[in-house]
Amino acid sequence: MGNIPETRIYGKNVDIDSNAVKNLYSARSEKNGDRPVDAPTVLSSDTNIENIELWTKEELERWFPQFALDNESIVLEIGFGTGRMTRYITPKAGEYVGIDYVKEFVDTVKKREDIVKKENTVFFHMPLEQFAAENHSRYSKRFNRLFLSGGVFMYMNDCTLKECMAHLADMLQESCVIYISEPVAIEERLTLNSFYSETIQDNYSAIYRTVDEYRELFSPFLNQGFALDVCQEFFENDIKKMKETKQWIFILKRTKRG
Repeated sequence: MGNIPETRIYGKNVDIDSNAVKNLYSARSEKNGDRPVDAPTVLSSDTNIENIELWTKEELERWFPQFALDNESIVLEIGFGTGRMTRYITPKAGEYVGIDYVKEFVDTVKKREDIVKKENTVFFHMPLEQFAAENHSRYSKRFNRLFLSGGVFMYMNDCTLKECMAHLADMLQESCVIYISEPVAIEERLTLNSFYSETIQDNYSAIYRTVDEYRELFSPFLNQGFALDVCQEFFENDIKKMKETKQWIFILKRTKRG
């Protein structure tokens, strides 16, 4: 018998299968049925669905105002999912580009009548790494708002994510706000590698990085004049109640010189 691979790995840098994660999202979205469209798709066996309402309420009241949207905002949203926060962005933004790699999510967002679609509202069905590689010249210094809420980077390996960060930095205007909410590891990096989750009753992969690791990943932004304005726990009263991870909020800002 061969060695049984570790599925819960602490401290080490281990790659996960990103395609398996995407396939899991697609499969879970098909099982959502009559569940609320904004309910967490992967955690769809979570019986406490009102948590997503509490999450959104706290986000809108506590953090979203710092994203400072207006009709001059040109927004790139990474991983819009089923559009939980998209519906609060597109009505206010001057221009909007959203990307997600799960086709079912893209289809859902396009069909949602409560999400405003303007002439310059665009949805891409592709992973971040493909969008960044193929469009960083097209959108060079284009966006003045970058938005990610929930978790996307946790499903990307370090090498891929570092390349994306460099491309994203080149797509941003001089005056810009970056809003990123991701789960982080409290003490040390934790990788779930095809780990069987009782919560979702399926194998699940994700990388929970530490806050310090994210600071390092943000180097392309920080080296180009961004300041990490907010770096703290997302929830005032943690609704997720995980022992080893926390939802975190990072807000980076850069203002035009002179």
